[in-house]
Amino acid sequence: MRIVQLSDIHVWRYSFNPIRLFNKRVVGVVSLLAGRAERFRLERHDEVVRRVKALEPDHILITGDLTTTALPEEFAHARAELGPLLDDTTRVTIIPGNHDRYTTGSVRHQSFEKVFGDCMPCLTFPWLRRLDDRTAILGLDATRSHLSATGRLPASQLDEARAILADPTTRPPRLIVACHYPIVAPPVYAAELAPKRMKNAPEVREWLSTIGPHLYCCGHVHAAWTYSPHDWPDHLSLNSGAPLLRDPTGLRPPGFLEITLHDRAVSVVHHAWLGEEWTIRPMYQHPSFFPAEEAQVVS
Repeated sequence: MRIVQLSDIHVWRYSFNPIRLFNKRVVGVVSLLAGRAERFRLERHDEVVRRVKALEPDHILITGDLTTTALPEEFAHARAELGPLLDDTTRVTIIPGNHDRYTTGSVRHQSFEKVFGDCMPCLTFPWLRRLDDRTAILGLDATRSHLSATGRLPASQLDEARAILADPTTRPPRLIVACHYPIVAPPVYAAELAPKRMKNAPEVREWLSTIGPHLYCCGHVHAAWTYSPHDWPDHLSLNSGAPLLRDPTGLRPPGFLEITLHDRAVSVVHHAWLGEEWTIRPMYQHPSFFPAEEAQVVS
């Protein structure tokens, strides 16, 4: 099975409507005027979509922040630009990021759900979406409308997620956890994550440490990584970075991840845009990351 992971597309639109700016959105508009708009090159959207489409993946996973300030125009534009990838929404999973819940109004009016709800098996979290008889995505939502970019996984959602995976006989052998907020980050990005972290990440980590090997697909920090902490080898954190990011430093090339699952093996490559062409960067390979299926007992 081949899965493409995208994240942090950040479609943006300016709004100077005073009513729309009577909330946190004014911070987002100021950020755009201060240079954020220049950092996310919307004209490259078609190139990204063509590249993903050409790979013919079995499934596409988008881990949030499709918009910048959760404006209706941003949602509509994101849906239109991603249209060629959404012909069959049973093969696409999209979860929200904190920018998709930017204002209390966007949460109250379910702006994300109205546009991308058909790319989830259920409008309320958590949920388990089976991709085949061995692979499933557990969807979590730690976003909230808040002055800061921090998140929190609600206690009720965490309890339900525990219940979903409590029965080892129904737990998928190949589990993918999808959540916009990373639980851990590589040391080079740890300081960047700290001020906008998931507030109850230690509690969530404690639970995830009990469920066995899993992929954890996230976003939020605009850098591509594959990271498995030495003290938590069952957790493989995958961040695809931001595909439209302008990267003059060359340290954070924009792109997306291609994840290949074959039996117990996992391999991950980064499709990176280097200014004029794509390049493929190997990121991770493990021949037996997932556990072997228990042999059936013959009576």
